[in-house]
Amino acid sequence: MEWKYRKNDVTQCYQDYLADRNNLIKNKDWSHVDMKPIIISDKVWIGFNATILKGVTIGEGSVIGACSVVTRDVPPNCVFAGNPAKLIKEID
Repeated sequence: MEWKYRKNDVTQCYQDYLADRNNLIKNKDWSHVDMKPIIISDKVWIGFNATILKGVTIGEGSVIGACSVVTRDVPPNCVFAGNPAKLIKEID
């Protein structure tokens, strides 16, 4: 989030565009970006345009509503929706 890490992004993106128009982040410096895996269990349904943030686990058999923003772990067999996504109901 700090500006000092982002200040050269646009310039680098433009240089990458000139070199290869199919890869605008070829030389992006990702070393300062915190990364965590997203775990999606079996039998999960994710609605269109849903956003799942880093480090989130979605439990088996759960449903994520369309256009939802999932900011925390989703237990198994639950319906989550909204921004931020919250429990709508449990699935029997």
